[in-house]
Amino acid sequence: MWEAWWHKKANAKAGSHRWLFKRFGVDGETLPEEALRKANYRDWLNGMSAACTQAVAQLGSKGEFRLRHERNALIYVDSWGETSVFEGVNSWRDSLSVDILPKNIVRDYGIKDFTCKLRGERNGLMNALRVAQDCLNSNMADNVIICGQFRSFPVLVFSETQRFLSSSKRGKTPANSQFSVERVGCLILKKQPGQGVALHLSDYRLLPGSLHQRAVLLADHCKEYIGTDTHAILGVAPPALSMRALQRQAFEQLPANLACVSLSEMYGDSGCMNPALAWQYLQQSHITGHSMLSVLDGEGGAWLLENWVPEVQP
Repeated sequence: MWEAWWHKKANAKAGSHRWLFKRFGVDGETLPEEALRKANYRDWLNGMSAACTQAVAQLGSKGEFRLRHERNALIYVDSWGETSVFEGVNSWRDSLSVDILPKNIVRDYGIKDFTCKLRGERNGLMNALRVAQDCLNSNMADNVIICGQFRSFPVLVFSETQRFLSSSKRGKTPANSQFSVERVGCLILKKQPGQGVALHLSDYRLLPGSLHQRAVLLADHCKEYIGTDTHAILGVAPPALSMRALQRQAFEQLPANLACVSLSEMYGDSGCMNPALAWQYLQQSHITGHSMLSVLDGEGGAWLLENWVPEVQP
C-alpha cells in the first residue's frame, strides 16, 4: 500500500500513467514484481568493474601502462548513499564496495593518492567533475577516475519525485510511461589535453521566478557560451512535468540552427548518471566540435558543461 501510494504521487508529478524499470540482476525465474524489488547487486558491481576496464582500454596499451604508474585518484558516485540494507548484502566485503568504495577498482589500479565517495543525489556526477577539477589543478593527482552507478529502487524513485516543483497544468494524466534505467559508468580525466572529449564545467546557476522567467534565465545561460563552432545543445532533466516544460521552453529560445535534444526523453532517467548520456549521444551521433550540456538538478538550479569532441583523422 505504501509503495502504491508513492507510485500514484509520482505519476502526478511526472505526468505519466505508469513507470517501467530496467535493473541489473533481475532473476528471470522469479515473479516480476519480486524480481524487480530484489535485483541482485553483484551484477552492477561487476558491470562497474567492466566499465572501468573498458575506459582504461580506450587509452591504448601505452596509455594504460602510464596510467598504472602515475598518481591516480578515485571518485565514486551514487544517488542514494549507503544502500546495503536495500541490496540485501550478505558480505562485509561487498558492503564496503557498495557503501564506501569499489575495492576491485582500488586494488587493480593501485589507487593511493586520493579516494572519496559522493552521494549528491542528482548532482553527484557534476559534483564529481568539480572535485576532479580541483584534484588535477592542485597537482594532487595525474589522473582522476570517476566511477558511478544509479540503482532504481522503486520506492526511492517514486518518493524522490516529491522534491520537484509541481506543474501548473491540471487535468487528466496522459497515458504515457516513465522509464527508470539503471546505469553504471566510468570516465578518466587528465589535465593534459589528449585523446577523448575535452570538458569545461561552467558555473552553476539558480533559476528563481515563474516558469517563463526560469526558462529565459536558462536560455540566456546557454547563449553566453554559444560560439560559431557550437553544433548541439543537449539537456537532461528530472522526471517531472515542470522540469521538462522548463527545458523545452528554454530550448525554443535558442538559435534555430542548433540541434536541441532532451536526452532524458530519449534514454529514460538514470538519476545522477544522466549527464553521462551526453557523451554516449555525441559518440553515437558522430557530432564533433563544440556542444553543451544543460543539467537541471531538480533543486532550483542548472549546471552547464561544455564538450569538445575532436574530429577523427582519416
